[in-house]
Amino acid sequence: MSAAAHLRAHTVAAIPPESPSQRILVGHSGASVVLHNQGLDSFVRKTAASAAVSARLRMQADKQHSLWMLGMSFPRVLAQGVDASGRATFDMEYLPGRTVADAVLEAAPFDRRALAQAVARMMWLFRECRGAALAAARFHGKIDEVVGALEKRNTRTPDLNEVRRCAARLHACDWSDIPESPCHGDLTLENILVAKERGIVFIDCDDPWVSSFWLDMGKLFQDVDGHWCIRGLYESEAQPVRRTNAILKLDRLAGEFRTLAAEADPALPARLPQLAALNLFRVLPYAREENLPRFLCARIARILG
Repeated sequence: MSAAAHLRAHTVAAIPPESPSQRILVGHSGASVVLHNQGLDSFVRKTAASAAVSARLRMQADKQHSLWMLGMSFPRVLAQGVDASGRATFDMEYLPGRTVADAVLEAAPFDRRALAQAVARMMWLFRECRGAALAAARFHGKIDEVVGALEKRNTRTPDLNEVRRCAARLHACDWSDIPESPCHGDLTLENILVAKERGIVFIDCDDPWVSSFWLDMGKLFQDVDGHWCIRGLYESEAQPVRRTNAILKLDRLAGEFRTLAAEADPALPARLPQLAALNLFRVLPYAREENLPRFLCARIARILG
């Protein structure tokens, strides 16, 4: 049994009927996310983009439920089911709040210590379930996979040579001894809520291509060092003050998270730059905006030094 199997799914109740009052919030990975506004009984329903990709959504619901059962701060899964089109769907409690990424962008206050403590608790759980080292070849294979995907549609990539230079630098990094473990799977600041009544809450866990708490920490540094969550502030020179303020907030978070990384595994802090850079690199095939590939390559080069 793999380390990830420590967080197996739980069966939950059948899906309730549609609510008459709905509001679409946001969709990730093609899934629809709808708030069913019923006052104190409001809930959020997430539905897979198609029946063909339902397995991923069911995995997400199962992982979220399991982590909630283990005392981690996630919205409670209320029900799972299948809609009339055969798409997997699950309901979760609605927790009003804003993401940490949004708080950084809008210069809104939030409790950095509470955020660090919540992340530390989750990292402790994952670290305790660590297994053997992941094969370094899996990381090299992922780097080559990204380059191959971009070469097939190079009209959307301004400079493939720059992408290849980033890939060469990533290949030169040490990918040995990275432990397998359960993980959140997409631990970005956009997936951490500052909820009005519950404090720090994690959302949108995912089934990653490799599972390790090291990769979770790398996702956080994709934001705090890679500036992924504030990428929009680089699109216009009319926002230098907002960008500077956001970077200062991210720098403070970086200090907190580096301390957490050292506590989770003394070998981890030295690898954070390459983990953050790899996460940014993996975004390139999905970068549809014209200037985003250049931004990603520039941030990767800066992180790797």
